[in-house]
Amino acid sequence: MKKLPIILILIAVFSPVKILSQSTRTINPFFDAMKLQNMHCIKGGKIVVNDTNKKAVAEILYPYTARTDSMLIKEIKNYFDANSDEKPDPNVFIDIDASSVQDRDQSRFQSSNLFSSVSSSVGSLDVTNFADGLAKFVVKRTKQELSTAFFERFKQDLDSTRQIQILFPATYNALKAIDKEIYNYSAYLDLLRESFQKDLVLLIPDIHKLINDPIMNLVFKDSPEIKTMLSDALFLTNEFSQGKHPGDIIHDYATTRANNSSLNNIDPNLYSSLQVLDLFSQSLRSKQANQYWISSDSLKLLFDNTTLQIYLGLIYQQASPSGRRLMLNNDKATEILEKIKTNSDPYRSYLTNLLSKGESINYYFRAIKEKQLTGKDQPTYQDYYSLFDASLNLIEYVIETPQLGELKALNKNDTTRLNQYFKSLRSFGNIYVDIYEKQYTSAIVEFCSTYSDILKIRLDKTQDKAVKQLLEKQQQTVQLILKYGNFATTIAKAENSDEVQNAIEAIALPAGSSRIKRESVFNVSLNAYCGLFVGQNRTKFWSTPKYSAGVTAPIGVAISWGHSYPFKTKYGWSTTIFASIIDVGAIASYRFSNSTDTVPKINLSDIISPGLFISWGIPKCPISFNIGCQMAPLLTAVSAKENTFGEKTLRFTASICVDLPLLNLYNKSR
Repeated sequence: MKKLPIILILIAVFSPVKILSQSTRTINPFFDAMKLQNMHCIKGGKIVVNDTNKKAVAEILYPYTARTDSMLIKEIKNYFDANSDEKPDPNVFIDIDASSVQDRDQSRFQSSNLFSSVSSSVGSLDVTNFADGLAKFVVKRTKQELSTAFFERFKQDLDSTRQIQILFPATYNALKAIDKEIYNYSAYLDLLRESFQKDLVLLIPDIHKLINDPIMNLVFKDSPEIKTMLSDALFLTNEFSQGKHPGDIIHDYATTRANNSSLNNIDPNLYSSLQVLDLFSQSLRSKQANQYWISSDSLKLLFDNTTLQIYLGLIYQQASPSGRRLMLNNDKATEILEKIKTNSDPYRSYLTNLLSKGESINYYFRAIKEKQLTGKDQPTYQDYYSLFDASLNLIEYVIETPQLGELKALNKNDTTRLNQYFKSLRSFGNIYVDIYEKQYTSAIVEFCSTYSDILKIRLDKTQDKAVKQLLEKQQQTVQLILKYGNFATTIAKAENSDEVQNAIEAIALPAGSSRIKRESVFNVSLNAYCGLFVGQNRTKFWSTPKYSAGVTAPIGVAISWGHSYPFKTKYGWSTTIFASIIDVGAIASYRFSNSTDTVPKINLSDIISPGLFISWGIPKCPISFNIGCQMAPLLTAVSAKENTFGEKTLRFTASICVDLPLLNLYNKSR
């Protein structure tokens, strides 16, 4: 059966559930006992019931239960055993053995009157394909609603957050072009994927634009050290990307880029320390083309006392007032050099360690250049990482100078900002290497982590409420960058539409669809809800409840009103009276994790679930909160091999669901 006429569903729903079967057959214990004997089901004093004879046995025994509704054979057994509210005393003569009957009795006994027969025939309709197809549709539409909502929120965040526009310019332009067609985002996935790829490749230039954009002036006005850390780290990264030797990069940074007043916000001695480091680095330059610094053997020639004294004198000249005017810990560098003139041992150790770090840089730099020149192998992630790490070790050597005795370059009282400064330099180097290796996720995480850490240091130090509020807002922006950046990297690397869909499903959050009800005065629709419920199941209204939870997917008719209360918001709420007809929650739960295997046979009576709910639709979001009552569907779980069925119960539920209008029957707009 490919299609099930809606009239059959309506017949099933509005047909009476209770059947007055006692009026259709005269009770005759003698003949009924003989029938059971002739059926060969009386064995060892017990009435043994199996899947073959259960319908016939139920037809004989059912009238003796004094019940007016249909019963399964196991329900009849419970009645005879006094396991029911209607009959407190057990039947001491009759013992029914129904242990071989499957959990679901396929033939619920009913009387043979005409109306009951019609109801029974409708209830036994095979709706496997219909129910499974409907569940697949509900699952797919649920995912589409959340995905569409995610892209709408993405576009809203881009529209309202200048920082994200700068970091994802191609994506922003693509979403602006799509505009109101965002609900049809799947048709533009190729465009979006290409946009993500462009933005990720150009992440470092875009970070540079962000730092220099006027939107950041408010942050940098009260926290200038943040700009210094970010911009200096970018400078070094760009220098590396141009293939320069790290020695030249350090020299360019110390002589042309580093600014005394800017670095003073991080540490009062940082600028001078970098100058001293560069002085010694440049003083040990090699004249050989393939070697930046002199060798360790050449350095030993310098350690003759007379030669070393002349060498230090030349360094002294460069650091003198007529030269760079260097100050270290409020002392002139020249005065410090004079104090240790009589003891040159610290310099020997310092210069030896300096060259050792320089030789590591030379080694990795030559390895990369040789690979590039020969063309046989391409430099690897490890090659670039090793070079950058060795270079940062040399730069950080500026804070590791105990060998110089009184030449303590840095203020040790508070090195929090200083440590973050060097951490930022290293992080941006990692970002460069990550982008080179197309490890975009790592690059995004590295940038967000570094920026967030810098903001946190400033937050911990400031007492200004306005500054705190500004920095906290920047922290929120960082979280948006991290969220959408990771999403962009996943989409950029996706090789097929399934991977794209998986990426969307992994990050999609409810944020703005299913607007019709919220934006209309009155609406009537054929509607589905799909989500999670918690509730109580009762066999009778007054019986002891059993708690349950799971996936619900009721389908029925919704009557809705749009409004702005209880919160006077620009975006409307909705209140809906929803009458369910069927519930395919068990099948939907299975289809969320398995979309290929077929399911066992399902009858219409298995998914019938009449109920009444009140639903509140949340603004800017496809999510609704529902409370209500329904006859729980008999079908409770689905698997590839067999279905699981429960007893007929009344279920009181509260649920969080995705609102899925299937067909608008009437709508009155505002």
